[in-house]
Amino acid sequence: MTEKPRLITLPKVNSKSGTLSFMEVDGTLPFDVKQLYWIYNIETEAHRGDHAHLNTDRVIVCISGVIDVVIEDMRGNLYEFQLNDPAIVLYYPRLHWIKLRFHQGALATIGASDTFKNDITIKDFQEFKKLMV
Repeated sequence: MTEKPRLITLPKVNSKSGTLSFMEVDGTLPFDVKQLYWIYNIETEAHRGDHAHLNTDRVIVCISGVIDVVIEDMRGNLYEFQLNDPAIVLYYPRLHWIKLRFHQGALATIGASDTFKNDITIKDFQEFKKLMV
């Protein structure tokens, strides 16, 4: 069985001009990020996800706004999270079905354990459920 989805608290550096949080290849994350992408221009509530990555792990950082997340593992266990703090990262491993609800104005950065061209994604929940057996 793969690992469980979980929140990871990032370091914070506070100053008079703001707060800086960061991720490093130092064991902060459970994998090295090979791809970084972002989702933005959410003009109304947006539902994203509804898929599972078969061979890559992800971390999501909600840079601004609010994102509600529901993740289902191979055994049917559900994990629910609300992301609204850029110093908190959601780690979700491969072989987990994810549903995201972006509230208006939300901005997210996602790090993946492999590149887009190598990622295998399943978008049919019934096919995903067959993998659960």
